[in-house]
Amino acid sequence: MTCRHSKGDPSCSSNQPRYVTKEKIVYRDKLVPITPDADNYTIEQIHREGPHLVIKAKYPNCAKCSYEGIKIMVFLNVTESDVIQWKKIDPHFREIKKVFYKKDAPGPAARFPASQEGWEDAIAYVKFKVGSNENSN
Repeated sequence: MTCRHSKGDPSCSSNQPRYVTKEKIVYRDKLVPITPDADNYTIEQIHREGPHLVIKAKYPNCAKCSYEGIKIMVFLNVTESDVIQWKKIDPHFREIKKVFYKKDAPGPAARFPASQEGWEDAIAYVKFKVGSNENSN
């Protein structure tokens, strides 16, 4: 993959920051996020397949990261009304909780590259999940 960062960009892993905290790096005396801000996103596209959703979200603070900060995520067994209530969508994998704070999205079940092929693969994945559930009944 080609690096898209400009020279000296603190988001680039090839640059050495002054020091790293848990969620940010200090670069030239400025705090810079090292991961997408889960509170700052816009949903660009959504696809329902059975009980599952594929969501394409853009994280503006991650604009120079691969795919310009766009993440394609699969969420299993959620509704659009769940998504409307979410104030935070963390694109990182974590344990999927059966009960979660309604304003926080659960961790995604899968993530795909933010390309047309990735979008199509995500949809194929949820179609498979729906079909495999029908076959197990």
